[in-house]
Amino acid sequence: MLTFLVLVVNLVPAASSADDHAGHAHGGADKFEWAGIFATPESSYMWTAQKGKTSKKYADASMKMTVLPATAATDAALHALEKEGNHGLEKTCTTVQAGGTITPKEDACYKLVFKQDWWQSLYTINTAGIANVAFFTEHFPTEFENTAHYLKDDHGDDIEPVAQLPEPKAETATAAATVEREKHWGPAILTSIIVNVVTLCGAIFMVPVFSRAAKNYAAEFELLTSGFAAGAISACAFFLLLFEATHLIAVDHKKEVDSLWRWGVMILAGILFPAVAHPLAELLVTKPVPEKVAEAAEASDAAKVEEQIEITMAPHPGVRARLISSVLIGDFLHNLCDGFFLGAAFSGCGTSFGWNVAVGTIAHELAQELSDYVVLTGKDCKLKPIVALLLNFLSGTGVLLGTVIVLSTEVGNGDIGLLLAFGGGTYLYIALVECMPKLGNVAVGAGVRTLGVLMFILGAIVIGLVLLDHEHCVPPALPGQPAVDPHAGHHH
Repeated sequence: MLTFLVLVVNLVPAASSADDHAGHAHGGADKFEWAGIFATPESSYMWTAQKGKTSKKYADASMKMTVLPATAATDAALHALEKEGNHGLEKTCTTVQAGGTITPKEDACYKLVFKQDWWQSLYTINTAGIANVAFFTEHFPTEFENTAHYLKDDHGDDIEPVAQLPEPKAETATAAATVEREKHWGPAILTSIIVNVVTLCGAIFMVPVFSRAAKNYAAEFELLTSGFAAGAISACAFFLLLFEATHLIAVDHKKEVDSLWRWGVMILAGILFPAVAHPLAELLVTKPVPEKVAEAAEASDAAKVEEQIEITMAPHPGVRARLISSVLIGDFLHNLCDGFFLGAAFSGCGTSFGWNVAVGTIAHELAQELSDYVVLTGKDCKLKPIVALLLNFLSGTGVLLGTVIVLSTEVGNGDIGLLLAFGGGTYLYIALVECMPKLGNVAVGAGVRTLGVLMFILGAIVIGLVLLDHEHCVPPALPGQPAVDPHAGHHH
């Protein structure tokens, strides 16, 4: 269902057209590694070079470039300037320090020197009276991208080349292919296994002291675990999933209206999913025929009424099968979606973001699996503890299956954003519909209810703490391709 939904929202024609980046082979005499031509209607633009995210240093200490005025921003115009671009790079270069200005002109070479004690170096491109500009550079400008695109206008919007000549070196192409293939299988599978193992947390109730406490203080237990889960899940949705989804969806859908409606549809679909999954799970088994308590009441036979009520309240085989199936099948589907979200987080956003999402997933799995265990071993299901644990574990394998499905397929950045938005919607439903009402509905005293609110705050803080070391989800860009800028403005 989730895969079908992602396909549907992507098949709807977007209002904006996609950019096609065609490769181009150069001869060995070329002095430039990359060239791009831009329409420049504004009087000035900003060129940005940044230190790497992991290396914490610039890809090189400097970069040569020739910047030429062009008659038009077309592929033909860029090809026509190749000879002049090579000629310019053979000239003695003018050194330009960070903060300097570059003016497009022929027979000129500029050497951008990056300020090593700054995390980024900025340069002004003076395009006053110049309608089109072509760059011929010593390196791919994307090698110096981290959180911002290499060329922006005075509004902070990314400026993309109309045409470009990507000519990566052999080792650069190999590195790009490696980045493209890297999906962080190890950490993703390890996280899925950890989440699956969490399904065994009910084993704590096999210890007599905890078993008695859970039985004697069932209401308090339910309220406190629900409060913590509600805080952790809603914080994960708002702090991580929903916010990052907007940037990733915008990679494939440049106009704000195109990304916004897809983002909203996937959130609403995620909210609807648990509500649909529950009745579907119940329909997989036949509901039992209710006992005829009313008939005994009509006969005014109190003894028979009491007898029928006792029979009705007993764990009827049909009721038992339906309840067990609902819990396990619903849990499997929920874990399957958790696997989708974890796989998307690791493959599209890296290990740091993936582990952050995993914290929220594990937090709500703890509360959910403890509750499932209590239901499966309770008076309506009466499963043996070891059987309940085994069934819980088997239903939890859905998270591993979901992770493998996402990692085994080629999921684009936009699709990853859609999956994260769907996950955020599902998490909101679980937090606000299933967990939060228990803070007010469970029959406990005011003190315990207040403690439940504090548990909500604690759950939110646990997820909020990951933001102290949180980096935006920025999927790696291939040479010559625009990087995802998490701070870029939206376009109407």
